[in-house]
Amino acid sequence: MTLFYAATALFAANYLLGVAVQMKFVDSRPFRWLHHALFFLVFASAALAVAVGFWRGEPYRWALAPVLVLYALLPLVRAGTFGHAVLASLALLCYGAALSRVLLF
Repeated sequence: MTLFYAATALFAANYLLGVAVQMKFVDSRPFRWLHHALFFLVFASAALAVAVGFWRGEPYRWALAPVLVLYALLPLVRAGTFGHAVLASLALLCYGAALSRVLLF
């Protein structure tokens, strides 16, 4: 379960960074690589959490699995567009559903 929580925390950090950049609270030009590096960690940790979740029969596994498809599509959609925000927000919903499965069941 710790892996799931770590994956969720990494996603939250990257999501909040993306929102802060879009809202112009943060200028990411000097460290644009950070968002990309975090995205790699988010994708890898989610894939690992889903794999381990299915292996161990964790309650979050089915709710988190769709996030891998969203992550595969995300780099194909230009950053800063409505489509990018929709994909990232759908991922947020997946994490919320997965977290609710862990906390409620």
